[in-house]
Amino acid sequence: MSIIDIITPVFMMTVLIAIGVITSKTIDVSVETRRFISFTAINFALPAVIMYSIFQLDFNSSTWSSFAMIYLCALGLTWTGMAVGYGVGRSFHYTDIEARQLAIVAGCSNSGFIGIPLITILFGPEAGSYAAVYDAGTTTSVFTIGILLLKPGRFSFKQLTSILNTPFLTLVCSVLLASAGLVIPMFFLETVNTISGLAAPLAMILIGLLIPTITSANWKMVKTGYKRFIGSAVVVKVLAVPAIACLLVWLLPIPELLGKIIIVQSSMPTITLAAVLFERYVHGRSNQLGIVALIATTVFSLLMLPLTVFVAQHIAG
Repeated sequence: MSIIDIITPVFMMTVLIAIGVITSKTIDVSVETRRFISFTAINFALPAVIMYSIFQLDFNSSTWSSFAMIYLCALGLTWTGMAVGYGVGRSFHYTDIEARQLAIVAGCSNSGFIGIPLITILFGPEAGSYAAVYDAGTTTSVFTIGILLLKPGRFSFKQLTSILNTPFLTLVCSVLLASAGLVIPMFFLETVNTISGLAAPLAMILIGLLIPTITSANWKMVKTGYKRFIGSAVVVKVLAVPAIACLLVWLLPIPELLGKIIIVQSSMPTITLAAVLFERYVHGRSNQLGIVALIATTVFSLLMLPLTVFVAQHIAG
């Protein structure tokens, strides 16, 4: 993969984010409009990426072992990022709930909304299927450990129903059908592939639309009391966790493609859901830190992406 192949997706994503920002500054973009874009991406475009990718695979014992390997790596890296984030938060004398928030924004990657389309663009449809499995590991962590961090108490299996979102169900159903040998008509697969092309543009435009929603009060709050919080989130999420992923891929006998996916997915910005969870479970001014952390880590993740992919190629290769 040449440097042009690496830079092109970054440039494309940057332009799409800029389109979102310009649009939001030019016309009045309502909450319902942003919700429509998010709903379309999560429930149609992203499942289309997953389905198309899964049906490009030849299922055998190696495929299943690769699924297990990348799922376990996703769990391990997410939990490690959470632990490091919480430890950094406490070392900076943030309150316990603020340290728990830092654990989530530092550990949980946007491996679905951004990661799956990006991996597919960088490494092809086959890689997109493994990226979806990695995202399943992230999602599992968010709705188990993540919820427990924000809402301490007895674990309830009812909260696991939140994992059963459209991308996760599409992954499970597609894997079962493809592994059973079901042949999908070509015209249907081509339609799915066309819809999947919406995933990356919708995700990036939505992030661009979200940037102007950060008020001056939010920025003032960060400047006065949470600069180290956001700085720590960026360092842990964009630098420390990918570095640990690189070490993991270097030490373990992980296949080349899986190694690249693991490293790039681990470098993805904070999960979009963090902003929603903070508003739901956190009371006080720190509940706005999710959206700020999302934007900050997205900017730095994109800046670091060419280097991340370059390093991933050399370590995994």
